[in-house]
Amino acid sequence: MTKVYGTGTYDFKRHRVAEYPAKLPAEKTVAAKPGGAVPSTITLSEIQRDRLTKIAAENWSRAGGTKPEKPFEPELVKEIYETELVVKGGRKPVPLQRVMILEVSQYLENYLWPNFDPETATFEHVMSMIIMVNEKFRENVAAWVCFYDRKELFKAFLERVLRLKEGRELSIAEKTNYLVFMINAFQSLEDEVVSETVLRLASLQSWHSLSYGRFQMELCLNMDLIKKWKRMMKREVKEAATRGEIFDPSTKLEVKFLRNLIEEFLEVLDSKVFPQQQCVNEDDEVIDGNGLEKVDDACVLYCERFMEFLIDLLSQLPTRRYLRPLVADVAVVAKCHLSALYRHEKGKLFAQLVDLLQFYEKFEINDHAGTQLTDDEVLQCNYDRFLSFQLLAFKKIPKLQELALANIGAIHKRADLSKKLSVLSPEELKDLVCCKATDNVPCIGDRETERLQKGTLGPE
Repeated sequence: MTKVYGTGTYDFKRHRVAEYPAKLPAEKTVAAKPGGAVPSTITLSEIQRDRLTKIAAENWSRAGGTKPEKPFEPELVKEIYETELVVKGGRKPVPLQRVMILEVSQYLENYLWPNFDPETATFEHVMSMIIMVNEKFRENVAAWVCFYDRKELFKAFLERVLRLKEGRELSIAEKTNYLVFMINAFQSLEDEVVSETVLRLASLQSWHSLSYGRFQMELCLNMDLIKKWKRMMKREVKEAATRGEIFDPSTKLEVKFLRNLIEEFLEVLDSKVFPQQQCVNEDDEVIDGNGLEKVDDACVLYCERFMEFLIDLLSQLPTRRYLRPLVADVAVVAKCHLSALYRHEKGKLFAQLVDLLQFYEKFEINDHAGTQLTDDEVLQCNYDRFLSFQLLAFKKIPKLQELALANIGAIHKRADLSKKLSVLSPEELKDLVCCKATDNVPCIGDRETERLQKGTLGPE
């Protein structure tokens, strides 16, 4: 089996994602310093004389049976986050030993959560709670139990988490910690409070962010969803009118959250995994180029975690149902296959996860009924896609008349299809994939689709 840093032997059937890579145990222990490099192992004596333990005893620890009387200090939370929890570089998203000490002192249960206010909580307060929840998952202990005493406030905390990135740019380590928290949340759908919040992100409303052609195609493939879409739009328009607002789906969290996450990942994959390097040519002119020798390990870890995040979404029916079209619409798998990381030596795990994501995206199951597709149904779906493409070629691309009139046996193989498409120039092929392919409307007209998207299409 392939060796994966920080996770042991990689197992496709049960992939653990909230794991942090750890160094080998050091022979000699050193005194812990704020934000300093420390060994990954820790002893009881080290915990007792650590500065964090002393801070905990003065502010929140109940080890002696009584709770300290010191009032809550938001500045203390900020100071601990900036000096102990922020990672400046390297592959690790958190300083593991510092997080372990805070977990032993019950930082989350005794200080962060009892003093959490959704209106006044700072960014550092919310991120600290995210990191501590991730640590509980890493240690395989119950992570959500401490929130059960105030379920309504817990919902407000999750709302703050979902809106944490609005108007703020996170570092790559913070993005990784945020992503691991979302993975843990989507792996906890059996928890009623968690599922009630996060499943909103995987609802039919997310289809507002689909491209024009993909939206039409999905409704054509699932005609029963047209009535459900009309009911949803009618309800949302009515709610907006009650508030005296103009209905604008693009402003809703459920519409933009996952689309923004995917676009953020593609930006990191495209421009941050391999930092831009400057080269000098023979004329002493400075040229920007991608240096594939220097790899940002933190970005590689983020990309690996994001692949696991998408795999989780597509491997369970409640989230797969409406999010698979979104992943296919953005062409995540194709863009990952074309990325430099997919072929790089340090991208071996990433490449494995991309292949696994492709497997789940093409999994032979009815997303809405949950039933397995037969061989004939899979074959018929494939033929329908080819027929749809041939209709598009016949109507709009004269150069592809031969392809449009060919039988399915002559074009269903990659080599045969590539030969038929070779008559197009690179510019024409790009226009076909990026522009004309979204205009192929097999069964719904433009006017009906526009009215569906605006919620003005009346009942049948």
